[in-house]
Order: sequence, then C-alpha cells, then structure tokens
Amino acid sequence: MVNRNELAKRLEVLIEARTPIVTIESYEWQRVQGSITAACRATDFTYLKWNQEENLQILMGKRLVCSSPWFGDNGIDPSDDLSEIMTWFLSQDFEGRAVLHLEDYHHYFHQEGHEHAMDRGAVGEPPWASMWLWRKVAKLMPKENKCVFISGPSFEITNDLSKEVINVKLDLPDNRDLQVTFDQVVKRHGFDVADLDQGDRTKIIEAARGMTVMEASNAFSIAGFRASKKMSVECIPMVIEQKRSILRSSGGLLDYFEPNISMEDVGGLRALKEWLEERREALTYEAREFGVEAPKGLLLMGVPGCGKSLTAKAIASMWEYPLIRFDVSKVFGSLVGASEANMRRALDVAEAVSPCILWIDEIEKGMAGAGGSGSLDSGVTARTMGILLTWLQEKEDPVFVVATMNKMTVPPESIRKGRFDEIFFIDLPNEEVRGEIFRKKIEKFGEKSGTTPDEIDIDALVESTEAWSGAEIEQVVKDSLYRAFKDGRRKVCTDDILRICRKTQPLSFTMKEQIEDMRKFCLGRARHADEGETIEGNTEDLEKAKKEFQEENR
Repeated sequence: MVNRNELAKRLEVLIEARTPIVTIESYEWQRVQGSITAACRATDFTYLKWNQEENLQILMGKRLVCSSPWFGDNGIDPSDDLSEIMTWFLSQDFEGRAVLHLEDYHHYFHQEGHEHAMDRGAVGEPPWASMWLWRKVAKLMPKENKCVFISGPSFEITNDLSKEVINVKLDLPDNRDLQVTFDQVVKRHGFDVADLDQGDRTKIIEAARGMTVMEASNAFSIAGFRASKKMSVECIPMVIEQKRSILRSSGGLLDYFEPNISMEDVGGLRALKEWLEERREALTYEAREFGVEAPKGLLLMGVPGCGKSLTAKAIASMWEYPLIRFDVSKVFGSLVGASEANMRRALDVAEAVSPCILWIDEIEKGMAGAGGSGSLDSGVTARTMGILLTWLQEKEDPVFVVATMNKMTVPPESIRKGRFDEIFFIDLPNEEVRGEIFRKKIEKFGEKSGTTPDEIDIDALVESTEAWSGAEIEQVVKDSLYRAFKDGRRKVCTDDILRICRKTQPLSFTMKEQIEDMRKFCLGRARHADEGETIEGNTEDLEKAKKEFQEENR
C-alpha cells in the first residue's frame, strides 16, 4: 500500500515504463485524481478521464479543458460509447503521450460483466468494454506511449486479464495528509486556533487516524462547529465520536471502545500485569529510536469469566492508546472473495489507526474450520484466517493485538509464538485473588448504598466460592443489592451474599471436563497469568505437551 505522494511517484514510474493497464484501489477519488494529475505533469503525458456521469474529459492540473483538437469533427464526441472512446484512444497519437483514466469502472470490470459485454441492446446496459478490446489495450507496445488507469474502491479482475494488470492500493492518509486536511478545514471555516499549540494540534490530527481524507474533513468540520468554531483539545472526543460512527457503518467489523477500565479494576494476574508494565512504552517513537521492536501482541487463553476481555480494555487505559474491537465473525460474506477482502480492509484500518490496541475477542470462533480440508466452505475460512495469521507474524505497524480464547478448538500451530509475543493462561482465581475481587466489586457496586468491604466478612465469602470465576463473584455482589434494596434500602451484609452463593452453580462444576481439557491444552504452551501459580496437570501430561510444542515449532 502507498500514500498519496508515494502513489504519484509509483504512477509516474508505471507511466515511464508504459504499463498498459493499472488498477488503483481506493475510496478516495479526489486523492486518486490528484496523484494521476501529478504523475502526468511529471511525465508530460496528456490526462484524459472518463466516468459514466461526466463522460470523457481532458484535464490539465485541476482545470478541465472544455475544448481540444482531438474533440470535434476530426475527433470524437465525449459522450460516445466507452468502447468507441477506447478504440479512438488507441488510434490517436495525442502528440506523443496519453493516459486514459476510467473512474469507478470497478462496477463493470469483472468476469460476469464481460460474459455479457457483447449484449449491447439490453435496457440499462452498463458501459462494458469488450474483452477483445481489453486484450488490445494489454498488447500496447511501449513505443505507443499510452496507459489505461482504472480506479475504484475494490476490484475483481476477470481471469482473462489477471496476469496483465498491475494493481496499486492507496493507503489511508497518514499524519502528514491529515495535517493538510486539518489546515484546509480551519482556513475554509475560519476556525479559531490561536490557543492551539503544536502538541494539541497533533493530538487532534492523530484522533482522525483511520479515516479517509473526506471523512477526516467532515470530522474536523463537525468538531469545530460544535466547539463554537474554536479548535482545542476538547474537539478530540468529537472527532473520535465521528470515527466511531464511521467504523460502525463499515459492516461492524471494527468498533471503537472508550477505555473506561483501569488495570486496578482487574484482580490478580500479577505475572501478566508485570509483563505489560515492562512494555508500557514499547509502542512509542522513543522506543523505536532505542532499537526496541514494537510488540506484536498477547493471546489470553483460559476459563470464561476470569478477566480476559476486562484485561484487554484495561491495557488500552494503561498504555493510553485507542481500543479497537475486531469482530472476526462478521468478516465472512456470501459473495466470492468478500471474506478475504473484508479481512484485508479491517487490518488496513487497524494499521492506519496505529498506534492502537486491537482487541480480537473469542478468536477461536473465526478460526473454526481453518485447519480443516475446506470441503464445507471451499477453503474460505482457511484463506481468510490465513491472511490474519500472516499479518500477525509480519506486521510492522505499532498495532498491539490482544486476542482472547475460551475454547481450545484451533490448530495449535495457528497460535504459536512469533504470531504473539506471549501466551498467557488465565485460570480460576485462587483464594487470595478471590478476596481481592470481592473487595474491588463490593467497593464498586456498594458505594451508593454505603456498603464498604470492611463491613463484609471477605474470608467467609472466599471460603464459599472455591473454584469460582471472577464474573460469577461480580454477579453475586450485584445480586445482593436487589435483596438489600427490597429490604428497606439498607446496606448489603455478608449474609446477603452468602445466600446467593449457596444458590449458584459455578462454571467449574457445569464445565468441569472442558476446563480440565483447557488446562491440558495450555500445558507447555502458555504461562500462568498469576505470579507463582502453575497450570495444573500431571507429569505425563506435561511431558507430552512439551513434545507437542517442540514439534509444532520445529
């Protein structure tokens, strides 16, 4: 992928090389047109642009040339059929050099369309160009000095031309592009920036990372008007609000989460917390200058309800980076190639928003079937998740991935070291951690009723909740408030919580076999998230797990 300035340079090289057909994949038609204009100016090529609405135009910079020696009696009518325009383009010399840009032709450039390209009589027939004509374009010789650029949000190139087309993908704008957009918005609307220093300006611009230029322009404009035409750090939440709506409108693949959970809210997990504390500054520019590589991410495996998702949210607060949730299950689409395209698009946005925390909750749901033969879905799951796994291993942008897993139903090699910096197993909390969780939850939920942890017999509660998860402990504290509220709006007492505990069947009883299998799977593959604790298992199981792990990473 390339940004706008790099795109102009790349197109300039392709023009100089006389590449016959180039597809440019981007939603941003203005940036594409600007890059082609710059490339044509640098190479002294004539720039012709066609789309279905405006027909054929000749551009010089940003100026439309309304008349041309190639239009008229001896040329062609700009509103002619596209096939005629392309035939005419191939026959002209244009004083030596020319680029024909077909804008938004992605609607027509696919296999199904070309199968019906010769059916010219159908009502509402799109402007197809026949396959033989594309073959003629592909056979252009360098001495003919002509190139055809095709732009659109996505492409599904017909197999007949797949080996003869160069594809270029325009990346989302970086900080430099967003800085230009911000300055243009401020000038256009006359926003007051007198009190905005460079640091605050940078924070506003970084809040728009992951947006297109048009989306960022709208976000800056809306934030400025909502702040009474005065740009300040108060505009940052407004820009983020626009980003959140944009992420949600893109099929729900990514969603922005406001990190409202601190690491103090997470009970236990001391080994995991220490690991995170050591890497707190690892995504910064200063770390790069020191030679520290950006950490890839964490895989948190373990018993449901023991704090995996809570930890993901807390990491964003601890490191002070945006938290983006990636719902892998929504990647899969019904159209051919849609799933793979969705996965790439989601990862592109995550990289554009970086530095950020990318939270992939219950990653095993997306990987289900990835290790199979592909007979049920023609290998779509394997290909789609293969894109994710390759990205996890090869990515260089500061995107810290926090993946959670409740069921050990994935091929072990798909979660090996290299894709994640560390794998932690989060088990049911021990006595000390259960006591810590009870104190935190009573303090949080009992605050308004006047209940404090000092008024509760924590030891009795810990004894009554052996092998309980953190989520189950939280729920019984919440439920005790109902009883206290109904009974005269009084404080919660120890007996309220104990009564509910006696009626609750913990997950460790209903899922005993699954939890044991989970522990066995994690032996030799993961570290225990609590300092001093080890994953339970007998010596035979441990030796077997170690051998399996060595085989997977050989």
